[in-house]
Amino acid sequence: MVLFTLAAVSFLSLARAVDYPVGITNCGEQSWVQSKPKRAVTMNQGTTEIMLALNLSDSMVGTAYLDDEIWSELESDFNKVPVLSDTYPDIDTLLSVNPDFVYAAYSSAFATSHVNYTVFLEDECGLVIERKGENRSHCRAELHEKGIQTYLQTPACELTEHRPVDSSTMKTLYDEIWDIANIFDVYDEARELVDSIEGHFRQAADIASQTDTDKPPISVLWLDGWDVETPFVGSCCGSVNTIIESAGAKHIFDDQGIEKKKTWDSVSWDTIAERDPDLIVLVDASWDQAGKKLNFITRMPFLVMVR
Repeated sequence: MVLFTLAAVSFLSLARAVDYPVGITNCGEQSWVQSKPKRAVTMNQGTTEIMLALNLSDSMVGTAYLDDEIWSELESDFNKVPVLSDTYPDIDTLLSVNPDFVYAAYSSAFATSHVNYTVFLEDECGLVIERKGENRSHCRAELHEKGIQTYLQTPACELTEHRPVDSSTMKTLYDEIWDIANIFDVYDEARELVDSIEGHFRQAADIASQTDTDKPPISVLWLDGWDVETPFVGSCCGSVNTIIESAGAKHIFDDQGIEKKKTWDSVSWDTIAERDPDLIVLVDASWDQAGKKLNFITRMPFLVMVR
């Protein structure tokens, strides 16, 4: 996170200009941004839409790994930016656009297991983390040394200790927006975006407050997909929990993955049945469509329990 308080950033927005270089600390990585990036690449859809919502398409030379159709309000700007890959681009494709800033929603975007950065860096990367029984190298510090700045959404920081204490609040998102505004010198756009998001959540809260308070809140399962037979669900510490709570509902896995501050986690079908959700939200992605998921889960025995 940029070394400013939110109040200080709001005050500085009156000046409408960043005094470069800007010092950044993000997920434990410290670096200096010498000037406004001009050749940014976004590696996941969430980061793509934040950049576009801040009117930064002219500072982008590529996007990657889109999950679904881009938000309609951002579509015209999105069409100005090349899509480098349906998933993560290989290192040659990434380097072909000469990026000076790489912005990602997941730490896998900076892992050599997904993008072979060692070809470019000509050395191994220093941050090694065990994931699913194997060691994975992450390369953000080395990219900074090569002049490519990076930013990683903090709920997905490589190390658990760098993740927000409570990433299920909107503060995590607002801090990120202000960080990107500071890097790209777009304070006015950031203020407008934060105000817009807050307005949508106020509307949701108003609607939720009109429900019958004598009844318990509806319980919700947010289901992404499954690896063979293991469901992958929204867990304790991220946007899923925030959205469900803001809608006045009860997230059935608001206690899942707390120790590691997980935004998503694997559970079992039996656990889902035990928690007996009233409503299932299916994640719809272009590469993993909700319709196919619906066809599968309607054949699951536990669904006879879902009201």
